[in-house]
Order: sequence, then structure tokens, then C-alpha cells
Amino acid sequence: MERVTMREILAILRCKVKDPGKWWPAETRFEILVGAVLTQNTTWTSVEKAIANLKGLGLLEPTRLADADPEEIGEAIRTAGYWRVKTAYLLAITEWFLEIDARATELTDAELRRSLLEVRGVGEETADDIMLYAYRRPVFIYDAYGRRLLAAAGWGEFRTYPAARKALDGRIRAEGFTVAELAELHGLIVQAGKDARAAGGWDKYWPTSE
Repeated sequence: MERVTMREILAILRCKVKDPGKWWPAETRFEILVGAVLTQNTTWTSVEKAIANLKGLGLLEPTRLADADPEEIGEAIRTAGYWRVKTAYLLAITEWFLEIDARATELTDAELRRSLLEVRGVGEETADDIMLYAYRRPVFIYDAYGRRLLAAAGWGEFRTYPAARKALDGRIRAEGFTVAELAELHGLIVQAGKDARAAGGWDKYWPTSE
């Protein structure tokens, strides 16, 4: 049995984390999708540079990105790594956005998530990032930061995103979080993860948070 509820974890993190930053930092819904794809296997600092490059070229508008030369896109996002693959992923999510975005409100959470998971380059974490921050759907992000926190807080250890989601989603949903709270929680968890690493690991950081 977990030692604390997720709401108690949220309260602890609100007290412990000084500056979680803005989550998700973006000016438009489409920019959130672009960032969610680019941030795979890289740092957010690298993503910010890539997004700035795209913005400077006028390519953070979906129709313009869809029509752009893939080589131009690749050069713009090179700082985010795996630029050839991510160029293909960006074009795929852009095609999805142009087709689905206008009617996304008509889709249930399950339908929207299933649609996102059909897009090349969109896995469960990326899909849930988009669900939460772009489409304001109530989902918990079971990324590596989240799973490490859950283990430290006594919720169990899970090696994969799907395993954690399957085991814990019902419990977290039962606590009745709003979208805004879930968005804040994810930001707090990410910053807490960085703080925990600086402190020598969750086993040293988490007990000092209670």
C-alpha cells in the first residue's frame, strides 16, 4: 500500500519545489505537438533551440510545415538530435493535426489517444503529453520522472510506461484531479526529479520532502 496519496504528493511537491517553470511552454497548441515530438531522447534546452529555428523560418504554422522541404526542417531541428527521423515524425504529426485538430473536441479521451498512437513517432508518453497540454484532457504522465517518484513514494516500481499506467491509472483518476492540477503536478515532478538527482537520488531526496 502506498504511503501517501497522490494529492498528498502534490502538496509535498508544492512546498518542496521552488520553481517548476511553465508546463508546457508554448504559444500555440500546434507548438505543443511539435515540442512533444522533438523532446524525445533529448533535453528541453535543445528543443527550445530547434523550436526557435522553426519559428524563425515561419514553420511553426501547420500548413507551412506540411509544405516545407524536409531538408530545411531537418536543418532547423538538428539541435534536437535524430533530425532525419524527427523530421518524418514532425511531418506525420502535422498531417494528423491538420486532419484531426478541428474536430478533436468531438472525440472521447480514449478515441483521441488511440488516434494519436496511430501517428508515426507518437508513443504513449508523447500522446499523453499532447492529450494533457494541447487538448486539456485529464491524464497523468508516467514518464521516467514520474515512475521514479512513484517508486520513492511507495507506489511500486514499474519499468515501463504502459505497466505503470495500467496498474495506477484508476487510483490516480479516483482522486479527482483537474487538468490544471495534473499539468502542475507533471511540472513539479520533473523539477523534483532534477532536484533529486542533484541531491544524490530519490532515496535521499524524498524523505526530506515529507
